[in-house]
Amino acid sequence: MIERDVIVKGDAGVHARPAMMLVKEAMKYPCQVMLIKDDVEADCKSIMSVLGLAIVSGSRLIIRADGEGDAQAVNSIVSMIEHNFKPHEESAEKN
Repeated sequence: MIERDVIVKGDAGVHARPAMMLVKEAMKYPCQVMLIKDDVEADCKSIMSVLGLAIVSGSRLIIRADGEGDAQAVNSIVSMIEHNFKPHEESAEKN
């Protein structure tokens, strides 16, 4: 099991589009992937579960994965959140 903390920085938080991006990314890995906000856990492979966390800008999340590919899953999802759900090429151009 591996977990990392990340702060959501985007002004809109995690609404439908970024939530779906998180779910699609989590589905790439065979491990269990959880999002934790304020001690509430959500299955990162369920859009309703992710949206149910009501993640707003400034929210502190814990990304936790357990099983095969857990480190890659956590790193990928943390990176996605840190880059405000933009493709890496687009976020690199702005830096």
